[in-house]
Amino acid sequence: MTGSAAQATSSPGWSLPRVRLGRAVTGLLLLAVLSTAAFVHVIWQRTASANVEKVVASLDAQSVGAVRGELTSTLALVASTAEIVRSILFQGAIKADDEVKREFLFLSLLREQPAIAWIGFGFPDGRFFGSHATSDGKIEMLEIGAGEPGASRPLRRDIYHPIPGDIFFEQRLLGKTAYIPLGAPWFRLGKDAVEPVWTVADILPAGFEPSIVVSKRVEIFGKFQGVVMVAVSLRRLSQTLEGLDMAEGSKAFVLGEHGMVLATSSPDDGIMAARLADYPRSDALAAAVAKADAEQPGGEYRTLAGSDTLGPVFVSSTPLPFQQWRLVTAIPRSVFAGEIDRNTRRVLFVIVGMALLAAASAVVFANLLFARPLKRLAGQLRAVEHFELDAVRHTPTFLVELNDLSQALKRMAGGLSAFGRYLPLDVVRPLVEGDIEPKPGGELTEITVLFADLPGFTELTEQLGPGVEPHLTSFLTLAVDAIHAEGGTVDKFIGDAVMAIWNAPNEVLDHAARACRAAAAIRAAMHARPAISPDRDKIRVRIGINTGTALVGNVGSAERLSYTAIGDTVNLASRLVGVAKEHGVEIVVSGATLRAAAGVAASCPLGITMVRGKAVPVEIHALA
Repeated sequence: MTGSAAQATSSPGWSLPRVRLGRAVTGLLLLAVLSTAAFVHVIWQRTASANVEKVVASLDAQSVGAVRGELTSTLALVASTAEIVRSILFQGAIKADDEVKREFLFLSLLREQPAIAWIGFGFPDGRFFGSHATSDGKIEMLEIGAGEPGASRPLRRDIYHPIPGDIFFEQRLLGKTAYIPLGAPWFRLGKDAVEPVWTVADILPAGFEPSIVVSKRVEIFGKFQGVVMVAVSLRRLSQTLEGLDMAEGSKAFVLGEHGMVLATSSPDDGIMAARLADYPRSDALAAAVAKADAEQPGGEYRTLAGSDTLGPVFVSSTPLPFQQWRLVTAIPRSVFAGEIDRNTRRVLFVIVGMALLAAASAVVFANLLFARPLKRLAGQLRAVEHFELDAVRHTPTFLVELNDLSQALKRMAGGLSAFGRYLPLDVVRPLVEGDIEPKPGGELTEITVLFADLPGFTELTEQLGPGVEPHLTSFLTLAVDAIHAEGGTVDKFIGDAVMAIWNAPNEVLDHAARACRAAAAIRAAMHARPAISPDRDKIRVRIGINTGTALVGNVGSAERLSYTAIGDTVNLASRLVGVAKEHGVEIVVSGATLRAAAGVAASCPLGITMVRGKAVPVEIHALA
């Protein structure tokens, strides 16, 4: 009996019935339309006012979400930029007094983050240096020197005009300034705080510019070095409010502490009044907001305020995630009520037509809006799973959620593609597909390591300043192309140098020969380009190659990993770059590499030499 019962329970007759999505949606749609047709006319009149309030609440939610999202993302961007600068200065990668590198760092960060208006650094002696994105689209490098207490300080302003891929120096202005960084709230509070400090500032080094400022203390070996500041202009909030999809005739405000007006959605407001009470009486919406705010000061509320010219006005106040800011919206009820009253008379005819068309359109609706888009999205997800990111395309649909999902998939593919630029694709693809677990560890592997850098890059940087970037980018680009063409993996960039490995993570039998061919290709490509200067014509590049066993894998902590190779084999390859300089040649390979290349690469013996860090001499050869 027990066996029979179990068999009956597992038989197909007891299985859960399954219905295709198109048919299920069709049935639900017909049921919804027919039931709605029976009740909607009566319910419509009784719920008109409630619907108006719901519409207003929905618009409020959208407005708050847009401003909240913009503000949150902007503040996160500002905080992360400040941490990047602090970390670089803390690690000693760039010193605060290194003018060239400091300007290059600040300028690069400012150009990559359009939302940021200021990146600056205040020194303990009162000096200040910063990069400023001006309102006319230009960038200025501003430096304030030290000065006596109570006296004006020397001011230098270098004006740059951004052009595609670069910037163009326009002019240098010298003068005096009364701005004292040591007295600014961002400096005073940031100096004594361990965590980042947020302030709202009206005056910045370039003058009146209301902004949100984050500041972070910088110290090295326990010694205070200064304060990093990053600012975003409040003008951006007004631009966000202007772009909100709000009903015509409505208005939105961002209010700070004590009701101070920080931003408004009306572009014709010009210079904003400091408080709602300061707006002219002709601005009925501002008057309605001021009245509602006086009756229910601060906090979160939604109320109906009276207006002599507009009638009832829906006013809502919602807190924002920054200090005590609030988003306040004002929407006249007449914007919605008039149309609803007219639709009340039309609704009876509309629902009859809807009932007649529902049966015919239900099948098409379900197929076009649900089944097909979901099938395409499933295919897009499979492409992402296999890291076939070029196959991911945004497929517009009528449904907002599915359209947003398609756009999110496209953005995710773009993000993964950008992620692939920071790690070798052979490492990224198994991570995305889930074939390997991202945790510390590695294994001993025979590899060939190549280091290549530009000769005299330090002197070149001193000569050209920011203008050195195109030469460095060109060199690294052709080096990466040559490495990839021979099946190598670019491990990392180290200043003007590039490190590449062969035979990891994918097995390559002739890895030594491939590394030699890649080196020769880099050298040929560099000599095919015009020389940077006559004294740099003979030696265009220096390359060191070594073959041996190294620890290859994920190196780092549980939170942050780097796929790389470490060990004596890697160190020797790096040292051979310096050996190439000592012998006046461009490419030096170790004896181990030459033997592993099995005679594929022509070479000239350079003998046996002592290499820094090695206890025994090393056999070296110049690659012909």
